Amino acid sequence: MSAHCPTLSDMGRGFDDRDGDDHDHRLPSTADAPSVTMADAQPIADAPSTTSATAGTPLTADAAKRGRHLLGTAGYAVTQTVLLSLLFMVYRFGRHVVDDHQTEALSHGVTVWNMERRLHLPDEAAVQHLALHSHYMTILINEFYFAVHFPAAIALLVWVFVRHRSAWPRVRNVIIIATGMALMIHILYPLAPPRLLPRVMTNLIDTGAIFGPSPYAQGDGFANEYAAMPSLHIGWAIIEAWVVIIALCSRWRCLAIVQPVATTAVVVATANHYWVDGAVGGLLVLLAIQVTRPALQARIVAMVRPAVTRQSDACEPG
Repeated sequence: MSAHCPTLSDMGRGFDDRDGDDHDHRLPSTADAPSVTMADAQPIADAPSTTSATAGTPLTADAAKRGRHLLGTAGYAVTQTVLLSLLFMVYRFGRHVVDDHQTEALSHGVTVWNMERRLHLPDEAAVQHLALHSHYMTILINEFYFAVHFPAAIALLVWVFVRHRSAWPRVRNVIIIATGMALMIHILYPLAPPRLLPRVMTNLIDTGAIFGPSPYAQGDGFANEYAAMPSLHIGWAIIEAWVVIIALCSRWRCLAIVQPVATTAVVVATANHYWVDGAVGGLLVLLAIQVTRPALQARIVAMVRPAVTRQSDACEPG
């Protein structure tokens, strides 16, 4: 007997599963069946042929069913794409709410930097200096920071939607909740990344600006440089690892943890984030995962449903 491996289908399973044991599946007794005699039997040749009348019916019904299924899936995919696109637009707009708070963001950056030193966290400059030993390594980490974040997230969403549809609502909700909480922190606590702090204090350089590529060099207003807390590069990488580990049963699935580990090293080595940014991003993801647990949602529904029912009964005319 092989051990059960949890899957995304288990993770996204609904709350009203039924085992179907309410029906009586006993076979009918042959004692009650009418006897058939030779006189009742008719030659096969005398039976009317229905093959030509019904030959195309099953295929036509199956084709119509498949067509409806494809249309339904396409419509659902469009609505989910629109929903996530709206989330991205709101997130992008919200980050730019703090565009004019550079002085405050820089002050917060100094505070975070000094707090990390008091907590004796590893020096971000030490990680960067390791990467700077190789010109190619420096270009590689800049490319990773610039090009991996969004494509990896989109690939994950497409994979879950296509291969693990039952888990799609929870994965989508985890991303929405974690991103929404991150946006609130961006607005309430604008934070300049360590690469924008005085070099005499941090001993860090802006690797993207010096070696390229940099997402901030184009001046197109796409990214807000003063929203370092928390790091969604790390937060989304943790989500990607969580989904892969839950979805697969392979012994190699734990290698997915390489993604958040590599992302953490990259955002620190490029001086785009502090250690604390990654810690807060990870905590937001863990909170979103806990909030969306099916068991917790079932308890919430069980508590809310009686109140909704009473309210509905009260609104009915006497």
